[in-house]
Amino acid sequence: MKYIKRHVKGIGLIVEVVFLIALFLLGLFLDYELAASLFWQFYLLMAVLALILLLPLYLQSRHKQELWLFLGFNISLLALHFLTLTPVKPFTKFYLDIKNGMTIQEVQGLFNQRFPKEGRFPQPVWELHYGHNGVLENRDPEEKGFVAIPDQNLNYILDPSDGRYNAEVVTVYFNDSKVVGAKYLPD
Repeated sequence: MKYIKRHVKGIGLIVEVVFLIALFLLGLFLDYELAASLFWQFYLLMAVLALILLLPLYLQSRHKQELWLFLGFNISLLALHFLTLTPVKPFTKFYLDIKNGMTIQEVQGLFNQRFPKEGRFPQPVWELHYGHNGVLENRDPEEKGFVAIPDQNLNYILDPSDGRYNAEVVTVYFNDSKVVGAKYLPD
């Protein structure tokens, strides 16, 4: 019993480090699968979870070790934003950068910026379709997030030859060659 009382701080610290590593691995998995590090909500959730884990021991002992762990954990999470492990992250960035009013050429320029021809990841397959292909289904265009009824759409499939990414699709809708809406369908 004396041994446990004497080393309770060290054991608590080891437990915290193990749980922070597990939390970081969860964050790494979410970033790998969903490109979660592109969204501020991811960082907020992970920081709150780390705080819930570290705060009780900090309030009990008032050691700065917990603060350093919290800071180190958050810095390593921020590093995920700059780490690209799969083509999902540049594909998601491409989708997030598409704005209403852009032309087809601007969208294609954005596409080529995120996926250069000789880049690290293969270029997604894309094709231009004419007509709205039943996307509105007798509904008001604003109800689906469009600013006008589309007359063209560009379909991007991340990687049809890879089962992990063959259903990852971005569809960009155009009216008079200007973006009126976009839709992202994750795999």
